[in-house]
Amino acid sequence: MIASASLDPPSSPAAPSWRERFVAWLWRNRWLIAIVLATLAVRLHWNLYVHPLGHYVVSDMRGYNIRAGQLLADPWGKVEYHGFFPYGTHYLLAGLKWLFGRWNYEAVSVVYALLGTTVVGLAYTLADRVSRRRWVAPALGLILVFYYPLISLGGYMLSETPFALCLLAATNYLVRLAHEGRSRHAWLAGLFVALAVTIRPQVMISAAVFGALWLVYRRGPLRRITLRHLVCLAIPVALILGYSSYRLHFHTERRGLVSENGQFNLTFGRCHARKIMSTPNDRYRSRIMFGPPPLIQLEHREKRAPGSWIQLEPSLGPELVFPGYISDKEVLGGYIRQCMRNEGVAGQLKYSVINVMLLVGYNTMWPDSGQQYWRHTATKWGRWHIYAFTFPAILALLLAFRRKNAAHEGLVAVHVWALILLAAVFFGGTRFRCPYDPFIILLALEGYGLLFDGGRFLVARARARVHALPATTTTATTEVE
Repeated sequence: MIASASLDPPSSPAAPSWRERFVAWLWRNRWLIAIVLATLAVRLHWNLYVHPLGHYVVSDMRGYNIRAGQLLADPWGKVEYHGFFPYGTHYLLAGLKWLFGRWNYEAVSVVYALLGTTVVGLAYTLADRVSRRRWVAPALGLILVFYYPLISLGGYMLSETPFALCLLAATNYLVRLAHEGRSRHAWLAGLFVALAVTIRPQVMISAAVFGALWLVYRRGPLRRITLRHLVCLAIPVALILGYSSYRLHFHTERRGLVSENGQFNLTFGRCHARKIMSTPNDRYRSRIMFGPPPLIQLEHREKRAPGSWIQLEPSLGPELVFPGYISDKEVLGGYIRQCMRNEGVAGQLKYSVINVMLLVGYNTMWPDSGQQYWRHTATKWGRWHIYAFTFPAILALLLAFRRKNAAHEGLVAVHVWALILLAAVFFGGTRFRCPYDPFIILLALEGYGLLFDGGRFLVARARARVHALPATTTTATTEVE
């Protein structure tokens, strides 16, 4: 019996049941699940009860709503003004109106709450992939659950929430591409970059910064991202740019890529006017006026802080008015050249520095800045962002492109450096920064980790010196004797 027992094959452990696998999955993803559920509850409560999205269809929100309605009413109609803005957001709204009804703002509120929840979930998964500190991802998720600027902007029909989702999804897949080298991740990253282009073409600056980083580290930390992967990534972007260019020409009969407001925004950045207005002429019968809230608020600073270095100081006056169409490249280009001559290199550099500073201060996030009930809350959170996140994020940002960080924090920092370049050339504002806030807060938490590690190292070295002192003293005494 003993001999026969020894010849029996060893019994293999039973495979875990689906129930055990499910419980293990729940435990493994407990932080992500809890954060996503909490975020969804907060966003739904905000969008449906505290700040109903349909009650704030004014200004920019009204513009998106009108363009979405016009697209539904006449999908093939030519509207020149539709070429002035990127089209991704009003396409999204048109799709929601087609699905749920043109005036069903509750459905739009729910979808925007879901988009905002996805933003937080993607931020958590990104932090979990790039950070070597296990506490960073849960900390980031918990902060973003209750992070007012993203909650607030998710309660308006604006581009920030879908743009943030596309940025985070693209970055998640880019990080996976850098770590695993799979072509499907390149295709998916390219798809979300292409979608981001339709919402805010500024994402192409992030693509340029990433390209520079890849050139530096293509034989090092980013070696798994091959030239073939870059082609896969570029194909969706090229296709969407081709469609966007066709669409722009269809509406305006002029050539371009996505929209015509690029030079218009550049005029604000190089001339520091608070408003630009086009008036009727022989061809155009409409009056169009825009004024970026950050620059308008900066002008008001002259009364509160006279003599301060940080002022609007418009080159050609606070308002630029011309007859014709709002995107007239000849007129706007003339303004830009004249402002650059007037201010010189030093003056333009000052404009750029102030533009970057507007990303974190000297203005309250719009639309809340125009809502008396929410203005104080938005201002308070703006200050908290400066004190809690800006300076540690700068520390991490300065170290993010080191070789050991390039495939981790470096791919996060790409977007923040792109944002700084964008603001320096055009203009900044706390609202324009908000889609990048998950990246900034992630870097800030890494900055706190670096400060903690540095402090712990200094304490350990100081203790080592203290413990070494008695031995040194004893040795010296022995030598004298």
